[in-house]
Amino acid sequence: LLEDPPTTLHARYGRYYAAEKKAFFTTGVSVQDTASLLTCDTLTYYREEQISIADGKVSIEDLKNRTTIYGRHFENYRRRGYSRMTGEPEVVQVDTGSGGRKDTLTIVARILESYQDTLDRLVATDSVRIVRDSLAAEAGRSVYFTRLDSIELHRSPFVWYTTGHAEENQVSGDSISMKLRNRKLETVYVRGRAVAIARADSLFPKRFDQMTGREIILHFTADRIRQIDVNVTATSLYYLFDQGKGNGANRITGDRIVMTFREGNLQKINTSSGVE
Repeated sequence: LLEDPPTTLHARYGRYYAAEKKAFFTTGVSVQDTASLLTCDTLTYYREEQISIADGKVSIEDLKNRTTIYGRHFENYRRRGYSRMTGEPEVVQVDTGSGGRKDTLTIVARILESYQDTLDRLVATDSVRIVRDSLAAEAGRSVYFTRLDSIELHRSPFVWYTTGHAEENQVSGDSISMKLRNRKLETVYVRGRAVAIARADSLFPKRFDQMTGREIILHFTADRIRQIDVNVTATSLYYLFDQGKGNGANRITGDRIVMTFREGNLQKINTSSGVE
């Protein structure tokens, strides 16, 4: 047992190297302060540099925002406010909504980096996958701003989501920014070669409504799509139905297209400038 308020360390075995000012701990290692709890198989601490290296089954629990990071190798550079997790790292954040329903955010990647500065954030790199309730995403790199409750996706990003009627939807572009409010999806910004695809009708599995443009903005309310804005070289293709039967398709182009929805169903399309 070592105490250096506000930090407390427990381990079954420890050794201190005076010349190197290095400490080594193994077996049942845990380090807790007011903000987090770290557990691992082995821990090496360099006192002068304030660098910690943990190996084995590593887990770091953030006691404030109910987030836990798992992996097999962890490095923490305290003076720089920077840490890095590798070895199949995974982020798990659990929230309890109304009625006691649990909403879990999961992020997996090859590398997870944490920055604690003016804008706390988690950066996931290489083969990034994100899952949260009705939302899933893939990208080569993502940035999760923990305090702002927003996620940025780069390097061939894709986002899939379902709405209140379980419609299947996909968006892609050069970059995607997702803004959440109270852990619920509020706005999705798709920039650069933006594409949005949605299944037109469950009875016609090969028909997909499509939108393309330089920028697409999707607005949500209570997990349902409320409005879609398509800006610059905007194109919309959607299928028509009459009493459950296919009734043609409608293709619209213009500088800007705004589609409004009611309870997940398309209600109105407004197109401006250069309309065809």
